[in-house]
Amino acid sequence: MTAAPGAAGENDSPPARVKDYQWALTLYNGVYTNRTLGKTTFNIPGKFERKYLHGLGLSRELTRFWDDFALELEGIFAKHHGRHKEGHQDYEEYVLAFLLRYDNFPWNHVLHTSAAIGDGMSLTSKTPEREVQIRGKSQRLLNYLAFELALTLPGYPKYSLVYRIHHRSGVFGLFGGVRGASDFYVLGLRYRF
Repeated sequence: MTAAPGAAGENDSPPARVKDYQWALTLYNGVYTNRTLGKTTFNIPGKFERKYLHGLGLSRELTRFWDDFALELEGIFAKHHGRHKEGHQDYEEYVLAFLLRYDNFPWNHVLHTSAAIGDGMSLTSKTPEREVQIRGKSQRLLNYLAFELALTLPGYPKYSLVYRIHHRSGVFGLFGGVRGASDFYVLGLRYRF
């Protein structure tokens, strides 16, 4: 007996899922907040300044374990610009970070959600003046932290809306005595391939 035209056959491939793609390209846009990391994470929004971040990130899933977790490597190029109380800000930032992602939430069949935390290094083209003004001191090379939520419609697994906290830090003074540095609230659009 032959299957009717348009009916699902044995050779039909299953619908694509977010987990089927290893590479991703993300366009980031963010705004600076004067909050410290703890307050940025748990006491939104803080006070915004006209200081902005625009970036492009390329990431790759390196491995997946327990089917619910993925380890990723991401490189970001970001352009910072804008004004603040004491002047103008204009520099580039280069980030290389590992991210640990969890993506097995019970509502994923309605809205695929993943949460990630990342850690790596951030290098700027010059010492950000605003970091010095706010925190007392800074330097070009600091630690980088990311806290991220990505939302994906199950029918469109290649595309996600991303919310991220983009944090530069001296890790309690480990990097040249720098404590804190800067925090940005970031929205992004992600394309997987």
